[in-house]
Amino acid sequence: MTTTVVTRTKTEQEARNLRRRRRLAELLHKLLSYVLLVSILAIVVVPLMWAVAASFTPNEQVFKYVFPFSWRALFPSDPTLEAYVNLFEQRDFGRAIVNTLALSFGSVLIGLLISAMAGFAFAKFEFRGKNLLFVIVLITFMIPVEVIIIPLYILMRDWGWINTWYGLFIPGLANGLVIFMFRQFFADIPQEILDAARVDGASWPRILFQLIIPISLPAIISGALILFLGSWNSFFWPLVVAPAPEFRVVQVAVSLAVQSRQTIWNELMAGAILAAIVPVLLVFPFQRYYVRSIASTGIK
Repeated sequence: MTTTVVTRTKTEQEARNLRRRRRLAELLHKLLSYVLLVSILAIVVVPLMWAVAASFTPNEQVFKYVFPFSWRALFPSDPTLEAYVNLFEQRDFGRAIVNTLALSFGSVLIGLLISAMAGFAFAKFEFRGKNLLFVIVLITFMIPVEVIIIPLYILMRDWGWINTWYGLFIPGLANGLVIFMFRQFFADIPQEILDAARVDGASWPRILFQLIIPISLPAIISGALILFLGSWNSFFWPLVVAPAPEFRVVQVAVSLAVQSRQTIWNELMAGAILAAIVPVLLVFPFQRYYVRSIASTGIK
């Protein structure tokens, strides 16, 4: 009896020690995770805070507390709106914002229409050369735009579209990634639904726009975000095809702060902050739809 009690006591003590070690290991794991997350957050947030502070700082004082780095660099010592005022008065930044918004929203509206129709055709129709065309679509979003920039520029020049809205707008309408995403999304819709609609006499455009599109909200929002951000963040193509001031977009306007003799750092930071605000305001409310759509596209 005594041996049994002693053995049971030892077993209970070992179990308590095991639970204590597990709790200690879990606590250590959480602590290391928090330290890692805080370190990553600091790497991301500190440069952003410095950029915001620099945009409110006179240009000659931007690097005053950076070398060596001091916490004062994260807060403007002599706050001023000079950089923002110069952007709108001297760089015509307001026109650039209006141009970019018009270009982005136009690309979203027409680009979604083209991509949805193309994705529906690839998902539900059978026609000669379908697989080859789909492979070409996949290749288009794997090739950087810099690879085709010269032949595309020559084409725009021959058509007389240099320094025109056509040259800015039309080449980016058919987005291979958005077509692929719509195709993957539409492929999961049961064929029986479409067959029933056809039996009832519905045409294919009516099926697409009245039956399929209303149930495709995640794909539509994700495609709209991709098209909008692609147009909003576009720099190289607008700089090449439409360098005239009346067609200047946000990213090109920001680059004007980098001049041949000097870089106007506070204006550069102010322009970068303004250029980042619109995408952030758009992505945060709709990010759950974007993640859902991209995740479902990758599974199929």
